Amino acid sequence: MTSARERLEQERDQALRDLVDLDRQVAGGELPLSVADELRAEYERTAAAALARLSEPASAPPQPEAVADSRSSHARRTAYALALGLAVFAAVVLLPDSVAERIAGGAVTGNEVFGTAAPGGGTAPRDLSTVTNAELEDVVAQNPDVIDMRLALAHRYLDGADYLAAARHYLVALRQEPRNVEAQSHYGWVLMQAGEPAQALEYVDRSLAQDPRQMEALWFKANIALYGLSDPVTALAVLEQLRQRADLEPDVRTQVDGLVEVARAQVAGG
Repeated sequence: MTSARERLEQERDQALRDLVDLDRQVAGGELPLSVADELRAEYERTAAAALARLSEPASAPPQPEAVADSRSSHARRTAYALALGLAVFAAVVLLPDSVAERIAGGAVTGNEVFGTAAPGGGTAPRDLSTVTNAELEDVVAQNPDVIDMRLALAHRYLDGADYLAAARHYLVALRQEPRNVEAQSHYGWVLMQAGEPAQALEYVDRSLAQDPRQMEALWFKANIALYGLSDPVTALAVLEQLRQRADLEPDVRTQVDGLVEVARAQVAGG
């Protein structure tokens, strides 16, 4: 018998698949935009409702009011600390990768479509940090096979906590390149936000199996283990890999050291 949670997971996955297929149909001219917009709104509502239900805590026996308040306060503090740490990590490590300008003559990745005239001829790439999400959406729609541009947009949505929009673009990227390590690890992090830490770890591990030195994937794995799976031992092992990196920026090293202390405290507390 299918459980209520399994049904919600099926609804979420089907709605996300429908969104991916919708993008393909629009790009191929199979659907007019007016029809596509109505369908997209419906699919997004379905996926958002399922994600919201899946993120709700499982029902538990009533707790004394004082205990319940204490646990709620602890959960809020933990969630805030996790979000703050990831924001700092993303600003130092992830963001420069997604908005950096490409070197002249480098491979076309999507950044160049925003080029401006450069002195002496040619095109000077525009800093993606000055490009709006709407502009990126337009360019991605016009260049659906440029995966780096799609990933830059997905990262934007992820940083802005628009997990549904981020998931839609990561899934398109994975359909185009199933072994894309960046799409795998970041889609895993989206699943963590949706309350699916086990599935999240599967995607991050697939990414690390191909490239064990991915800094952001290691950071995702440590946080998933610590906060999603209550596995501080695994988190510590991953964090030690990060601490041994000579290329860690000082701010990132501070974040890693802080998470190590949290994991050690959990281990000590049993």
